[in-house]
Amino acid sequence: MKLEEALKDENLIKIANKAGQQFSNKLSQDEIKNCILGALWSASNNFKENKKTKFSTYLYRGVFYECLKQLKKNDKCQALTNREFINQTIPQKPIENIELMDEIKRCEDPDLIIEKFFYNATLKDMAEKRGVSKETVRFKLKKNINFLKSRLV
Repeated sequence: MKLEEALKDENLIKIANKAGQQFSNKLSQDEIKNCILGALWSASNNFKENKKTKFSTYLYRGVFYECLKQLKKNDKCQALTNREFINQTIPQKPIENIELMDEIKRCEDPDLIIEKFFYNATLKDMAEKRGVSKETVRFKLKKNINFLKSRLV
């Protein structure tokens, strides 16, 4: 189906709007409209008639995934910088000068903290480097942060 045909079909527009409205409390209407248009364009280019899927189903899922991608993009844009994150996550004692690096070196796995907050490594990268799952890295990172909190509070 061509994009022009899809834009003129009221039923397809209703289906796309229904998929997008699931995200109305998390995305603005403009963002939802952009997701719908992106999904319509993608669906019109990639849909294959010989498959056993209806175009409307293909479109609905496309809008849903476009909205999810937009949510993820918004979360990344709103994320704090690493230094702000460290300052908020690990409160500093107001007394004496505490060297943060000295405290980080006392952690169980100081390389995790250093890679994550100073080199902006992703959980996936750190997991591949260590040969473990992302969840294991996330758990160890959280454990190290909690250790630092207990040392610095």
